[in-house]
Amino acid sequence: MMPSRPRHVLLIDDHGLVRHGLQLLINEALPQVQVHLAGSLAEGLDALSRSATDLVLLDLTLGDVHGMAGLRKLREEHTAVPVVIVSAQDDRDTVLAALDAGAMGFISKAAPPDELRSALTQVLVHRAIHLPQSVSNRHEGGRDLSELASLGLTPRQIEVLGHVVQGLSNKEIARKLDRSEVAVKKHVTAALQALGVSNRTKALVALSQHGYRMGATAASDDEA
Repeated sequence: MMPSRPRHVLLIDDHGLVRHGLQLLINEALPQVQVHLAGSLAEGLDALSRSATDLVLLDLTLGDVHGMAGLRKLREEHTAVPVVIVSAQDDRDTVLAALDAGAMGFISKAAPPDELRSALTQVLVHRAIHLPQSVSNRHEGGRDLSELASLGLTPRQIEVLGHVVQGLSNKEIARKLDRSEVAVKKHVTAALQALGVSNRTKALVALSQHGYRMGATAASDDEA
């Protein structure tokens, strides 16, 4: 459920019909979200410098920038504002590249309205990463996380990591396993070190790239 205070979302897309169509969808699904529009990266950066924004929805193909360059510029200049990619180019490699470049999620332009609502709620409320089906469902029959024992992970660490990739926070994992948050955080840190990554987003990318079965979301990098 969304909190009572209005949330401000900036949608950057150079196609007018797409901008206004998404604005209508968001307003209908989440009336408490105020959507602001920009037709280029330059307009978007100007808007971000002038007013507080809770989330940026960014197209990957703009008139003044193409691909991940726009995402990287946004992340460099406004590190505290989460960015979710909204793009018709939703193949697995593009999604993972966006996550690796700092996106908090990825929404396919072909996705149904319910997925848009779910994704915005995940990022705005739970600070969790939203993944499209091209990533989250690709490896339903893939490698099991138990194989990570070969990296030296204990069964408990693997169990905790399994909850991480399902989108649970340290607090939620601790409650589910009847353990302290401190203990859970140690297990998460050990798992990240074994994978050779620095945060949960990079862990998700690494696991997906190596064919492990993934959940639909992964929790925020704020929790180590």
